[in-house]
Amino acid sequence: MKPRHITPEQQRLIDRLLAEVKAHYPEISFKEYELNPDDKEHIWVVVNAPMDEEREIELGRFAAGISADILMEYDQSISVMTENPLSRLLAA
Repeated sequence: MKPRHITPEQQRLIDRLLAEVKAHYPEISFKEYELNPDDKEHIWVVVNAPMDEEREIELGRFAAGISADILMEYDQSISVMTENPLSRLLAA
């Protein structure tokens, strides 16, 4: 489900999250926003992450730390969700 409206504060926090993650994982690219189907207040920032599984796991852990900081500091639930085009190629 796509969010209908991203507030300026949410956009600022999303930009911060993406900038920090991209600084460590420059190969990622923004794809879209989605809402967590179980929590409509939780924004998922979906990124393309063409990398091996181990690096993708590292990215998830790194991004989760930043997301936790954002939640504690601003009471906003924003997480990075990866889509890996390489995993689709390997599964085919």
